Parts: sequence; C-alpha cells; structure tokens
Amino acid sequence: MQKKVKNIAVTFSFLIALAFLVGMCVKMYFHPVETSESERRPLAQFPKEITWESIVDRTSIEKFEDYSVDQFPFREFFRSVKAKFHLNVLGLAENNGLAVKDDYIAKIEPEFTQELVDYSLGRLQYVYEKFLKDNGGDKFVAIVPDKNYFLGKEYGYPSPSYDKLAEDVKSKLSGMGYIDLFDVLELEDYYRTDTHWSQDKIGAVADKLLTELGAADRVTGDYKENTLYPFYGVYYGQSALQPEPDTITYLTSDILDACTVYDYETGKTSGIYDFEKFEGKDGYDFFLSGTKALLRIDNPNATTEEELIVFRDSFGSSITPLLAEGYKSIYLVDIRYVMPDLLDRFIDFEGKDVLYIYSALILNSKSFK
Repeated sequence: MQKKVKNIAVTFSFLIALAFLVGMCVKMYFHPVETSESERRPLAQFPKEITWESIVDRTSIEKFEDYSVDQFPFREFFRSVKAKFHLNVLGLAENNGLAVKDDYIAKIEPEFTQELVDYSLGRLQYVYEKFLKDNGGDKFVAIVPDKNYFLGKEYGYPSPSYDKLAEDVKSKLSGMGYIDLFDVLELEDYYRTDTHWSQDKIGAVADKLLTELGAADRVTGDYKENTLYPFYGVYYGQSALQPEPDTITYLTSDILDACTVYDYETGKTSGIYDFEKFEGKDGYDFFLSGTKALLRIDNPNATTEEELIVFRDSFGSSITPLLAEGYKSIYLVDIRYVMPDLLDRFIDFEGKDVLYIYSALILNSKSFK
C-alpha cells in the first residue's frame, strides 16, 4: 500500500512539473516579453523564419538560443541569484561586465576601440571646421571620465587608457583649448547605480569650466539643494543585484527658477527640471527633459550679453544649468539627434563661446550623425 501511494505521489508530482514546463513553453511562444525594463533593452524573440539554410549556417539556431535565454521563465530571479553568487560567494571581480566596489556599480572597459574614438572625434572635428573655426569666440573641449577610470586608479580594475584618449582629443581638436576634469572628479561624485554624475557633487567641475570660459565672476554659485527618491540608475537593473536606489539631488536658485528652456523640436518652452520625466523609465531625464537635439536656455536676469554653445551628451544635462547664470543664453546641441549641417539654420555661431563636453563612453561609440 505504501509503495502504491509513493508511486502515485511521484507520478502526480511529475505530471505537475510537466504541466508547468509545458505551460511555460506555451507562454514563451505565445506571450513573449518584448523588452526588459530592468536592463533597458529589447529581448530576443522567436525566429521569424526558419529555413534549412539558416539551420545549416546556424543563424536560426543562434537566434533560438538567444530567444531561449531571454524568454526563460523567472529570468529576473535567476539573474539575481547568478549575480549575487558570482560576486558574494565566488568573490569574482565582475559579473556580466559590471564591477561593484563600495556599492558603486561601473562598466568594465579594458580598452577603448580606436576606430570608434577616431570616428567620434572626426565628427566633432567636422563641426569645428564647418562652424567654429573662425567664429571668434572662446572654444574648449572637456572629457568626462567613466567610473571605470576611478576603479582602475584606486582599486586596480581593468581600465582603458584615458591618457591616450586625452591625447587623441587634443590632437584632433587642436584648435580648441583642453579643460582637464580628471583632477576635480572622484568616484563619489557619481551615482552608485548609474553612469552619470550627481549635480550636487560637480560644483568644482562647473567652477573650472566657468573659469576657463572667463565667466566665473558672473556666477554666484548660491544654490539650494533639493532631493528626489528613488532613482533607479541604468546599472540598477543590469546588475541584477537589487541595490539601494540612488537619490537625485538637484540645485535651484532664484536665477535658475527664472530661466526658461526652449525646445527647437517641439517649439515648447519649459523649465530646467522636468518632474514628469523623473517618474519615467530613466529618472535622469529629469534634467532638461532628457535627450534632446537642440535646446536653448535663456537667463532673463543675465548681467551679460555673452552666449555659449554646448555640444554635449547626457552628462551635459546636469552640468549646463550650473553655467546658466554666467550667460544670457546657452544653446545645447546633441549631434546624436540632429544633422550637424542643419545647425546654422538655428544658431548664429558668430562671437559665441563654445564648449565640447563628452563622456568617454560616448566618444568610444558610433553615436554621432
């Protein structure tokens, strides 16, 4: 009798497990997840077309393998278990290309790709030659190091050659002054779970930029700190570690509150900070409403007629407001989203100061148009 009950129990358990497995397979096929909110990327889907040729050359097989991994049931749970096991049990220095040190998560980048760097600098050089070379204003370029620079410097993690990157920038953009930001930044100036720097920690960066631009005497730097919580940076989900979220600390003043931001794409005017965007997929879009092709910050309380053009990536969204007090207007240009040849339709370059400020991650990519 006991043996019969045992056999029934085993059979019943097997049928439950089989039904669960079949159910998960059906769900994977008929209701696949399109995007991973935590990783901020699209997930692989079932191959649309499977032919004998695609099987022979393994194209369909590779696509199916990617699909199986991305659509695996309880994927987020297993990602978390794997990440914590690698870092906390095995003591590995990184997991899936991400390192964690003192709660700071950073992407490990052994070396920059010279081809990508040359392409990025070539596009910036093109803009310089076409619009800036003879415009008469002061022209500067600055690099924002990634957190991996500090992990390499302080903890011995693999890190690309930032000295080589700086030399490439100086060589390609020799007509512009170079502003070294490396000595006024440290790991603690960045968010723990995100790539970006924290606005309240980069006062020294703003001071150095303003000094080189000759605008420091026009900026009081008298700000009030305000906070937003929680902020889930890009590495929060990618790491699968479920760390403590960050807090966004943003700076306000009577001057900044009076500034207006004109969006050339939408024709709308808004403020420097966008509280609705904080509730979106990327809370960092709170600064200047995120990725925008062309913006203009107008300062009605300016004590000067000087204007500045900032060519930037997303790092510029939080640093540029700290420069606003020193100028009548600041134009923000992101050539990842606007064709450079169109810029003179919207901006008169004559006599304006110019700042190139780009992160090493963007320079090491093929993002520019």
